[in-house]
Amino acid sequence: MRRLQLNDHRPFVLILLAALILASDWYTPKLDAQVSAYFWAEGKLIRTQDSRAGQGVPLTAGMSCADIPPEIARFFNLPLPINRADQYALIALPGIGPKLAEKIITYREGKGGITGPDDLIEVNGIGPKRSASLLPLLCFDKAQ
Repeated sequence: MRRLQLNDHRPFVLILLAALILASDWYTPKLDAQVSAYFWAEGKLIRTQDSRAGQGVPLTAGMSCADIPPEIARFFNLPLPINRADQYALIALPGIGPKLAEKIITYREGKGGITGPDDLIEVNGIGPKRSASLLPLLCFDKAQ
């Protein structure tokens, strides 16, 4: 068997590294578990530490399409309400450019809203394949 040479510093470096890792956990301050809640009220995003303190609509994954503000839906990974989305929000969707966004808005305004996937396919430029890729990113509410 090969013996360790006296000038081999690997064991010392490993022990020192392990000690530093353990010490860093001991020295880091322990933070209180704070849960932030986000609310949408009066056109503004409000962050609070107490979920009961908000006076607006809480932003959660289970909220209805009518409650989702289209301005911030994508930032919170919520579906975009297609009947209230402006051109810029529609352009942010994959496969939707300015012209197709304008066609969606024109169709939506002419028909009084897009009620489901069948209406979405009727928009010139959206076929079954594009509709299938957009459906998880959209929700359909009544036009306001």
